[in-house]
Amino acid sequence: MPASAPALAAGPVRHIGRPVESRPLRQELRHAAAAGHFALLFQPRRALADGALLGGEATLCWPRRRGGSTSAGALMERLEASGLVGPVVARALRDACAAAALWPEGLLSIAVAGASLEDGTLLGDVGAALAESGLSPERLEIALGEPALAADSTDALLTLAALRDLGVGVALDGFGAESASLLTLKRFPLTALKLDRSLVRDLPGDREAAAVVAAASFFARALEVSVVACGVETEAQRALLCRIGCDAAQGSLCGRPVAAVSWPP
Repeated sequence: MPASAPALAAGPVRHIGRPVESRPLRQELRHAAAAGHFALLFQPRRALADGALLGGEATLCWPRRRGGSTSAGALMERLEASGLVGPVVARALRDACAAAALWPEGLLSIAVAGASLEDGTLLGDVGAALAESGLSPERLEIALGEPALAADSTDALLTLAALRDLGVGVALDGFGAESASLLTLKRFPLTALKLDRSLVRDLPGDREAAAVVAAASFFARALEVSVVACGVETEAQRALLCRIGCDAAQGSLCGRPVAAVSWPP
């Protein structure tokens, strides 16, 4: 797998709970959302066994003129706190699908906010993005975090089932970062389990983390759910994850995030 440049700059220091935003920052966010100043980068996803390029994960970033780039996680928190996450993510979904439609092949994965699942807009946003871009539904994967699926809502289940009926993949994002349950894999029509970088970070030395990854991989395989390890940085991590039974990886070992014009990496 190719070496990578340094990852995106970390976001500002987090406060307890959601970020406390100043009025100027909220105004800057609203202006950036209206003007389309957010940018998409694409993180390569590769097969663990042979390093083949499988696709990429679209990541939203904010290249501010002052203060540097804001990390994807911090940006999403700020958008949620400002009530802007819905329209911004919908636009990102359309732009990402349009970019991926020009790729010769490969899967596009994109994380969406749980709010779009709760308010019922996700299915419509996905349908519009696919229709506008011409991207095959089988090449799109929607990633949702554990909190979005924890409520076990009937509406959420119906929405995810409708996405699967379209052919769109659904991934559980960030497994291991919180008190995620493997039963989520059984409860929802998921196609992929994405292991959080906090589980991968201390491999291969952390035996407890390796045991969790092995158990999750075994359970996922039994349900025909693919396992993607995030934050893979070393060959030793790749080798262990491959032996354990993970299918794919993202992280610096797989290649740095690039703009759409530089794809494939």
